[in-house]
Amino acid sequence: MASEQQMKNPLLVGRAIRAQLENEVPQDLPLERDFREDSGYTITDHVQELHTSLSKDPRTLELITALVSHLHAFARETQLTHEEWTKAVKFLTRAGKESTEYKNEFVLLSDCMGLSALVDEINHPKPPGCTDGCEPGPFYTEDAPTVPSGSSLAKSNTQGETMYFSGTVKNLKGEGIRDATVDVWQADGDGVYDIQYPDREEPNDRGKILANPDGTFSYRGILPTAYPIPSDGPTGDLLHALGRHPHRASHIHFTVKAPGYDDLTSALYPSHSPFLGTDPVFATKKSLICQLTEERDPKRWAEMGFKEGEVHGGRVWVWQYNFVLPTVDEVAELKKIRAKKSKL
Repeated sequence: MASEQQMKNPLLVGRAIRAQLENEVPQDLPLERDFREDSGYTITDHVQELHTSLSKDPRTLELITALVSHLHAFARETQLTHEEWTKAVKFLTRAGKESTEYKNEFVLLSDCMGLSALVDEINHPKPPGCTDGCEPGPFYTEDAPTVPSGSSLAKSNTQGETMYFSGTVKNLKGEGIRDATVDVWQADGDGVYDIQYPDREEPNDRGKILANPDGTFSYRGILPTAYPIPSDGPTGDLLHALGRHPHRASHIHFTVKAPGYDDLTSALYPSHSPFLGTDPVFATKKSLICQLTEERDPKRWAEMGFKEGEVHGGRVWVWQYNFVLPTVDEVAELKKIRAKKSKL
């Protein structure tokens, strides 16, 4: 184990390290035994001992200990070759280089490997009867207008067929939740979000709806269509290698909030959409798939709030869903139960 004096000795330590020692002197430990695969003391044991001896952050130590354990187990289980290791490093390097403000390849990779969905389930456990959640995706913005229930969220020139959405926000007792806010964002009838249009001047196909006191809400808009996630990078190449496609099923995003209740971020899918069983980010669930109906009676259109000339194609797609939120306390209790099970 080197002393501070040894660390600062120019005969033993180069200029770069000596410069760093002006700010922090690292803790050094002696090498007391060799590590070797197929022995009683492996590289995994050595790495874990080193981290246990030096780490001062319990949570960081817990995370890295588990990560090292699983990474090393993966290498042993698959008998990872140098060529495969090199290929993986190049893949991750490319993911970093090709990531931008609007396309993070590491987030895409997490989504397409199901990790994002798993983390969401861990952090937002749902008691039976509550609406399932999913990740918000990359197209959420903070500039959506706050509007009353019954408003239109789509501009008059928005591409797509007319839709009317109505829903409720309730608790597990079946009671309407007061002061609920329903944040909505979606693609248009071409499968394109407003922020993907270069000439975007204001929000479209999105809004923060103030639900009625009894938890009911509605809005008028456009029926969304399916679209692909970015597939021109390493994540797209991986999907192709796995025989998978990058196409997301048609959907509408929602974030539902109410005082005293756990926030819900989710998405709903029309049953007529393709790709429901092969969604690349594993966000579809059977409980979130909805059967839509078609309304062709102009009198009903007027009751929904559509003015003359606003409905195109001779029909309105009618979409209905009842959101059920757990309380903050109900979620906290579920987390405690899961945490105990994970330690067993």
